[in-house]
Amino acid sequence: MNIKNVVKKNNFKASFAILRMYLSFVVVNIHLFNTKTSKIKNKYIIRFIKNSLSVPIFYLMSFYFTSKIFIKIERNKLILRFERLLIPYFIWPIIILLINRIFNIFYKLNLKDSLNDIKLQFLLGHNFMPVLWFQINLIFVTFLIIILRKIFYKNLIYILLNLEIFSYFIQYSNLNFKLFSNFNFCIRYPIGRFIEIIPYCISGYIFGYLNSEIFLEKNKIKVVSFFLFFYALVIKYDMFIIPKGFGYQGINLNVLSIIIFIIFSSISFENKIIIQFIKKYTQFSSGIYYLHNPIWTYFSCFFGFIKNKTFYGSITIYFICYLISFIGLKIFGKTKLRNLFI
Repeated sequence: MNIKNVVKKNNFKASFAILRMYLSFVVVNIHLFNTKTSKIKNKYIIRFIKNSLSVPIFYLMSFYFTSKIFIKIERNKLILRFERLLIPYFIWPIIILLINRIFNIFYKLNLKDSLNDIKLQFLLGHNFMPVLWFQINLIFVTFLIIILRKIFYKNLIYILLNLEIFSYFIQYSNLNFKLFSNFNFCIRYPIGRFIEIIPYCISGYIFGYLNSEIFLEKNKIKVVSFFLFFYALVIKYDMFIIPKGFGYQGINLNVLSIIIFIIFSSISFENKIIIQFIKKYTQFSSGIYYLHNPIWTYFSCFFGFIKNKTFYGSITIYFICYLISFIGLKIFGKTKLRNLFI
């Protein structure tokens, strides 16, 4: 089959859907699986189920898939994007705050449930639902690209490349770490990570802008080989010492994220039944991401293996969040509240 026809026909990329579900599983393990007390000791297995690549690849894919709506400023699609970002950002904290209050009343817990808590959550995205730091930075970068596009329409790519270089300068000079490391938990991570995630967003945007999928389909071996060679040089000669930061600093993660992105972009499924199955059952990575921390908090009140952050407990929370998202989509699938789950 002609490559252009494949790309044109399948706007849904099954390989990326699989990657998103795997990455959501990794995120759950990062937060809910304690490797120090686990019986799993093989370092390769641990790296596979718990690593730092989820956030960089999620940002890269997000701006890759939405790059065209920035290029043409497609108003309707921009509105849909902001609905997708803002509805869960504001609705989930309200729901979780109410559930926290119920658990505080009946189980005598000390979960955050005040008006000040919800204000701080909305302002920073990082209070009793700390995972929403990801969402607020996604919103900020989206606004930033829209503004830069309006000001520097013809030179936007050059501006973004310079912004990426500036981001690395701020990171490798340790200025970003010095500026925000002394702030409290709710402030330092969402703001400190903003500089760190900019390169991933820009990389994704540039791949989308260059319409890279056809090129990568034809040259995947060459491109992957180049990036692997470059990464090997980085590791062997310590070309880029990882600077101090807030978890996603340095060029190394960006290079690895690009390698994985390229590999998965070159994987195609042509069987319609397989594609439809993947599309139907792998769309809940966002719901899993939003819910896994609060669901762990509630279920840890009743089950020790969940409270102790075992691997089995982590898997259990993953599937509970998947089930909630699946049911939620069945109920609200025809409304805008579907954005809470997919």
